[in-house]
Amino acid sequence: MGVRRYCCTSPHCTHSRFFCQSCKSKACSACGMKSTEQWIAEQQHILPDCDWQHITFTMPHLLWPFFSNNWPLLNDLFRCATRAMLRRARQQGIEAGIFCALHTWGRQLNQHPHIHVSVTRGGLDVKHGVWRSLFFRKKAVEEIWRGAVIRLLRGSYERVSPGTLPGLGHIRDERQWRRYLKAQYGRHWKVHFAKKTRGAWHSVKYLSGYLKRPPVSASRLRHYAGGAVVHHYLDHRTGKHKRQTLSQEEMIGRYISHVPARHFKMVHYSGFLANRKRGTLLPKVYEALEMTVRENRSGPGSRC
Repeated sequence: MGVRRYCCTSPHCTHSRFFCQSCKSKACSACGMKSTEQWIAEQQHILPDCDWQHITFTMPHLLWPFFSNNWPLLNDLFRCATRAMLRRARQQGIEAGIFCALHTWGRQLNQHPHIHVSVTRGGLDVKHGVWRSLFFRKKAVEEIWRGAVIRLLRGSYERVSPGTLPGLGHIRDERQWRRYLKAQYGRHWKVHFAKKTRGAWHSVKYLSGYLKRPPVSASRLRHYAGGAVVHHYLDHRTGKHKRQTLSQEEMIGRYISHVPARHFKMVHYSGFLANRKRGTLLPKVYEALEMTVRENRSGPGSRC
C-alpha cells in the first residue's frame, strides 16, 4: 500500500521516518497490531472501574463444523452467550455492562468457535440511580447457553445443510437434524467462570490478542521446506509446546478460514455499554460508582 515519508523542515537535518500505509486487513499482522492498540486505548476511556468477571462459552466439538465460515450464524452466537446475564440482570431491575468477543480457532488452527464474555459483577439501578451487586449462577448460565445454541441450530437447517458435511450424510431431513441436536444437547458443555477481577483491564489485554490479529503469528512458524509448514503451539492439556506439520495448502486453508468476513464485528457490546445506550447510561454509571465522568468516545474506533 506504499509508505509515507516524514522529514524535518530544517535543511540541515537529514533525519526522516517512513510509515507504512495500512491495508486494514485482519489477516495482516502489522495492521492488526495497530488496530489492537487503538481498541485497547479506547476501552480505557469507556469501561467503568468496578468488579468484572470473564466467562468463556464453548460447545461440544461435534457442533464446530456447522459454524465453519458461516459468519451470519457465528454472529448469532453473541446473543446466545449474553442472554443469560442480561436476563438475570433485568429480572433484578438493573442494567449490567457486557462486552464479548468471538474466537474461532484452536491452538492447531482448527475450527473451535467460542465466545469470551466480560460482564460487570454489578449493574446500574436505572430507577434509583445507584450501583447494585450482581451474581451469576454457573449452572443456570450453562443451561441457557446450551438451549440457546441448540435452538439457533434447530432453526438454521437450510443455512447449515448438515447432510453435505463429512460424516453427516445420514441427516437427510429436519426430523433427523432435530434428533441429532437433541443428542448433542445432552453432552458436556463447558462454560468457564474465571475469578472476578477489579477492573476490566485483564480481560481487555487477553482479548486483544484475538480481535484484530491473524490466527497465527510469524514467531510461531518454525520451518518451511517448499511443501510443508511447521509451526509450534501450546498444548493446554499438557502445558508443553508441540509442533505441527501441515502442507502449504492446508496451512493457507486453515489460516483464511478464520479471517472474518468484510464488516463483521468481532466485538459486541450489551447492557449499558450498547452503542444506543452508553451515551445516556455511562455518565450515570460513573456517577453511581463515584468516578470522574469520562468523555464519550463511542466512535468508529471503539467498535470492532
